[in-house]
Amino acid sequence: MQGKGLMLLRTMIVSVSLAAAVALGTPAQAARPASAHTTHRLATTTIKVTAHNSIFVFSAKAAPRGVVIFKVTNTASFRHDFSIKGRTTRVLSTGQSATLRVTFLKRGRYTYRCTVDHHASWGQKGVFTIT
Repeated sequence: MQGKGLMLLRTMIVSVSLAAAVALGTPAQAARPASAHTTHRLATTTIKVTAHNSIFVFSAKAAPRGVVIFKVTNTASFRHDFSIKGRTTRVLSTGQSATLRVTFLKRGRYTYRCTVDHHASWGQKGVFTIT
């Protein structure tokens, strides 16, 4: 084969190869998720919160965006709960514990407080930071 015949053969081989790639999909296409949205794994951070008579003591005052698991223990002589971002534990008696799982998608400062009686006005409130 010479000239036009060789060029025609090359064109047919390339065309068939492209058609097969489109029909079967390429490895790069097969690795993509079915959804157009990319899913990101959220960080999970555990924060220990201890309720005293008029304050909360945290193991850390900040956490990265994602899921924060607040492990709340009441060591006070009064009953307390813990509330942040619209989520609240049950009221805890002395020595009781509860776990509160909250998802924070945005950075910022989030207020927390005890919702029992006037405990927040006595100082059982503050700000938790999401970085």
